[in-house]
Amino acid sequence: MTLGKLFIYFILTAFIGYVYECIAMTVWSGKWDNRGFMFGPIIPIYGVGCLLGLLFFGYVIKSYTVLQVFLAGFLMSAVLEYPTSYIMEKIFHTRWWDYSVGPWNIDGRVSLLSSLGFGIGAVLIVFALNQLLVPVVEKLDNGTANIFAIILAVVFIIDFIASAYFSIKKTKPQFYIDFNNRASETVAAINPKGLSLYKFLKRTTGLFK
Repeated sequence: MTLGKLFIYFILTAFIGYVYECIAMTVWSGKWDNRGFMFGPIIPIYGVGCLLGLLFFGYVIKSYTVLQVFLAGFLMSAVLEYPTSYIMEKIFHTRWWDYSVGPWNIDGRVSLLSSLGFGIGAVLIVFALNQLLVPVVEKLDNGTANIFAIILAVVFIIDFIASAYFSIKKTKPQFYIDFNNRASETVAAINPKGLSLYKFLKRTTGLFK
């Protein structure tokens, strides 16, 4: 892949990660949970993880097993999550994830359960998602891909700077507040009793605080 196509792949997987994370954490908490750091619907750490996986299990290692991919996803999640959580907390004085309510975690930044989930996710990405997504990106004309990549990069940089600015100021623009309010109302209408996976596991397993 060219650099332009790799960046498009990064943005697409960051978007898929955002959709997955928001749905998963909304199910977990029983209420709308926008997991994105940026205003746009992407979570860069997912794009970085998928991109590293694509490069490693495509260019560095040509032949691999399900177990190898699982272990790589398991370890990579811990390597990415802990320092990313620490750095973002130091810069913005807030946490975007906290595993301290569950068992087997390190400072709430990394947990065994989440890493297992990322290991399974890595298997699904390498053996399923990439089989569908990579050929689509590869088919793009190089010139067209470069143009799209430049546009996406400009939007990404502007969004990142704006998101960082508002996070430091500990405030959000009105459009972002309105979006989350509407999403919260929609989830509340779908789940009026506030049922959540967290409450269920806390009640049935005794492993969660």
